[in-house]
Amino acid sequence: MPIVVSDFARFLIARFLVALSVALLIGQAHAAEPPASSAALLNAIDFPAAAPLDEPYRLEFVACDGETAGVGRKDHFLGFSMKLPNTPSDRQYYLCSRDPSRVKALLRLKDGAIYWRAKMALDVDGSWAAWNGLPGATDLKETAYKWPGSPNPSARSAQIDPDRIPYIVMPTAGIAKITGNRSGEIGRVFANKTGLRLGDMGVVVYKDRWTPILIGDGGPFMRLGEGSSRVFEAIGESRCKKWNTDGTACVGPGNVYPYRNFGLSGDVIFIAYPGSRNTGLTPANAISTLCTFAKQKLGLTGGEMCP
Repeated sequence: MPIVVSDFARFLIARFLVALSVALLIGQAHAAEPPASSAALLNAIDFPAAAPLDEPYRLEFVACDGETAGVGRKDHFLGFSMKLPNTPSDRQYYLCSRDPSRVKALLRLKDGAIYWRAKMALDVDGSWAAWNGLPGATDLKETAYKWPGSPNPSARSAQIDPDRIPYIVMPTAGIAKITGNRSGEIGRVFANKTGLRLGDMGVVVYKDRWTPILIGDGGPFMRLGEGSSRVFEAIGESRCKKWNTDGTACVGPGNVYPYRNFGLSGDVIFIAYPGSRNTGLTPANAISTLCTFAKQKLGLTGGEMCP
């Protein structure tokens, strides 16, 4: 027997959906404002002029995390289940609930920059530890972005060293084992929505600390918020057990994995500028170039990387 929905019921449903939409937009507007501890560093930003980039897309991250009741389906993103079939629980690496992104805001700023407020996981692809095969190191030797003009993209010298360079990660991987023949399309969603590309520049802010950044690596399509070991170091949240003598490589105290592999649970501010990639960037000039860019865009001073 078909279910008959009365006009009054339709009215109530419509009112509920409108109220929910308003509540979400209010929550997004509130989340756009940075935490009080970071506000002074971001006073150059006209937050009232910022616009949600794509609220349904942001809510895909929220739903997949599974931490907010009544919003979408846990461990599902863009219609795909993140649970691998016939795979034990300890190998379910793509579940959002195992590594929630906690994307409180995803905005386009007045000057065109993309702003997101989220957690930050540790990414050390391209590191000394990855290249030297230390016990427990499962990190990739290569980063998705390479130094421009590198003659051999697979050489260690072509990779963006996370111990030296403050880089962040953007979603680029469609994960064919989950999305099948749509992996290329799904891997481009973030880039298409934001205009950001590998090599673009920007800033990370956490509490009252900041660092310039490069988008230096790519990650799974359903995760947002990762930074290199140098980003963590620059904002006063070191994840290295022991640096080498000149502080350029995390080597650890002996033949063990040298990082404390945990991130920051939320309220990290990421700002990146579409079209800012600099083809003249090199390991030698990267820090000064990133610092100059950050200071010009946001008027920042006093950063650990940019004295």
